[in-house]
Amino acid sequence: MSYQSGQIIQKPRSSLSRALIVTRRELRDTLRDWRIITPIITLVVILPLILAAILNTLSANLVRDLGQATFYGKLLPFTTLAIGFLPMSFCLVIALETFVGEKERNSLEALLSAPLTDQELFLGKFVAATLPTVAASMFASLSFSVVFTLMGQPFPVEPGLLLTFLALNVVQALVMVAGSVLVSTHTTSVRAANIMASFIILPMSLAVQLEAILLLNNLQVGLYFMLLALVVILVLLLRSGVRIFNREEIIAREGDNVTFKGVFKGFGYFFHRTPREALAHQKTGLRWTPWRFYRQDIPQIIGLYKAASLVVTLAIAGGILLCVWVSTWPVVQELRDNLNLADRLSGTRNPLCQGEGFNSINIGGMRGVTWEGLFINNTVAVLFGSALSVVSLGVAGILILMVSTGPIGFITGFFFQLDLNPLPLLAGFILPHGVIELPAAIIGIAAALKISTSIIAPPAGMSIGQSFQFALVNYIKLLALIVPLLLIAAIIEANITPSIGCWLTGGTV
Repeated sequence: MSYQSGQIIQKPRSSLSRALIVTRRELRDTLRDWRIITPIITLVVILPLILAAILNTLSANLVRDLGQATFYGKLLPFTTLAIGFLPMSFCLVIALETFVGEKERNSLEALLSAPLTDQELFLGKFVAATLPTVAASMFASLSFSVVFTLMGQPFPVEPGLLLTFLALNVVQALVMVAGSVLVSTHTTSVRAANIMASFIILPMSLAVQLEAILLLNNLQVGLYFMLLALVVILVLLLRSGVRIFNREEIIAREGDNVTFKGVFKGFGYFFHRTPREALAHQKTGLRWTPWRFYRQDIPQIIGLYKAASLVVTLAIAGGILLCVWVSTWPVVQELRDNLNLADRLSGTRNPLCQGEGFNSINIGGMRGVTWEGLFINNTVAVLFGSALSVVSLGVAGILILMVSTGPIGFITGFFFQLDLNPLPLLAGFILPHGVIELPAAIIGIAAALKISTSIIAPPAGMSIGQSFQFALVNYIKLLALIVPLLLIAAIIEANITPSIGCWLTGGTV
């Protein structure tokens, strides 16, 4: 609803039926193009047929070399999962050309001038790009399974696990298409869109590798967590895409001419302005000073990244709870018994509290737990996790944090199983420095997450290049907070935490 000349103008509500008009138009054009249909048929029919024939021919040798359980219980299910991912990378081209391709063909203006809302245009294009991708992924997995069975072999995967694979492939396809449509709306050429696609394919490739690790190690339950995480990412991408889609900006956006002078000028522009001024495209009224930097810039960035920080925090909490649950698995309990942890954790004197025991540990290339070694180790970990997050939509950095905090869950689970109280150990040896170190790591990974998503969900009024510069400058600014926090945490961990921990636990584990 809007106001004009004292009159209330009711904006038309979005309709799925009108969005499907765009979908039918797109599908008709896609199915007419042999350059698209031929590779899809190859990936979903011919390739599964060839792969099934090869595995059927080599099945006897593979069973002899790998074992029947490995071949039928791991290799075939993994093949079924992986072959469904292959068509997605090609079908991504369809999504990448949804808007920018029409702009290069000079047909975009006619489409955007149609009596459709922005939401209808976006959803219509999204559904049109989604249907071939999802259909190709599902058909590839099913065709491989059916063909392999028709060759006289058992069905390569259990029906329940097959449904899980199909669900994972469908959601992965939806995530890739949603990201690709977002990229297509904010680039000015198909070439640029294809280059930006690497930021979509790489995270999904890492996700498939993680799924393979879970599957090959008989951790199928982890696939459900992967599915949940992908659904959350999909919802965020769709919400962002519908919110920031604007036809006027798409029509007005011209080619991005990148020069070193322009890049440095852009960095300077965002660095000398507070985040709120940069988002509002206002000239700064305050001179840059360290006082203004810590009093306004840092708090504003943290406020802008509240949602990303919440996502990272929930992932860490979920990882800890997951490890508590994993500690109850029979195989883990068997390992616990083999290591005789019950006797070791029952009133055993903590070696870290005994004389030189604490100085026998080597951290950061320095002998002994020194604050220098801890500081270098933690800083490198945060920077490395941030770098991986940029190329993986934040997935890698979050996983690193989950792995580093996961032992808290295992310790808690083991102590509860042995009727021991884990609170003194956790409060003494983790809490003193953890209250400073963990927030610093969360802020760093959240800022890296915003860098990775800046290219697919730019703020209003910013191009992809400006959005990336803005997010990168914000990360650099946050380092002025993260690094001192890690330094303080390292000093506390090396000099204060051991005393508190040994005092609270009485020198025992």
